[in-house]
Amino acid sequence: MEKILRKALEAAQKGQSYAFATIIESTLKGTPQKSGAKMVVLADGSLWGTVGGGRNEKAAKEECLKAIKTGKSAIVQYDFFGGKDKSVCGGQIKIFIEPFMGKKHFIICGAGHIALPLSVLGKILNYEVTIIDNRKEFANKRRFPHVDHIHLGAHATELAQMTIHQNTIIMIVTQGNEHDFECLKAVVRSKAGYLGVISSKAKRIKFLRRLKTEGIEDEFVKRVRMPAGIDIGAQTPEEIAVSIISEIISQNNKNFIGTGKFKERNKS
Repeated sequence: MEKILRKALEAAQKGQSYAFATIIESTLKGTPQKSGAKMVVLADGSLWGTVGGGRNEKAAKEECLKAIKTGKSAIVQYDFFGGKDKSVCGGQIKIFIEPFMGKKHFIICGAGHIALPLSVLGKILNYEVTIIDNRKEFANKRRFPHVDHIHLGAHATELAQMTIHQNTIIMIVTQGNEHDFECLKAVVRSKAGYLGVISSKAKRIKFLRRLKTEGIEDEFVKRVRMPAGIDIGAQTPEEIAVSIISEIISQNNKNFIGTGKFKERNKS
């Protein structure tokens, strides 16, 4: 149990998502594991602990990975009765699948007029916020006292050195198109959960053409939000930041859209 909890703690400290699978009910003496048996599954599929082994444990692992993607808990039941492809132990188990979503890491490439309200909104949402810029008059604690990390240096170089995973949000909003493209090229194949670029329609066409020339596969290009943000007719830097954050929230919570109070309100 100690090793399982240690692995979960390590994942949490790295901002990674994981899920516990815990047996909450077992029947018959033949069940391989008893109530309370637990395993932890990380987002990359690695696991520690056991809930019985075999096909049912494999199925429980898949349920954990599903829960990590959706953020939803579940209770699943597996039978241990004889028959083709089934265990001969005899019995049933119910397993509680409980996901824990890692803290979001919001990397903002650029420290200009849009980055400032973006970083404030990121902290309101309890994201870990990092600012990258090559201008010391912008990338400093006086301008961004609220953020967690500030990297002063070449945008793409600093970005390429960072650990990027599914809980990483990357917004590219530098002071120049060439900086923007170099940042995009550095992370377009990454596992970032969100990758956005501040862009006009003309810039989007140009960047897509350049990515194709660079040999970037379509599966990665399609993930890029460009222009980033939801169309709310934003005009000011603050409104543009709200537009971008709204899209990020929408993507993070896509499995919950159409549920809850908003759904009920729309019915009335």
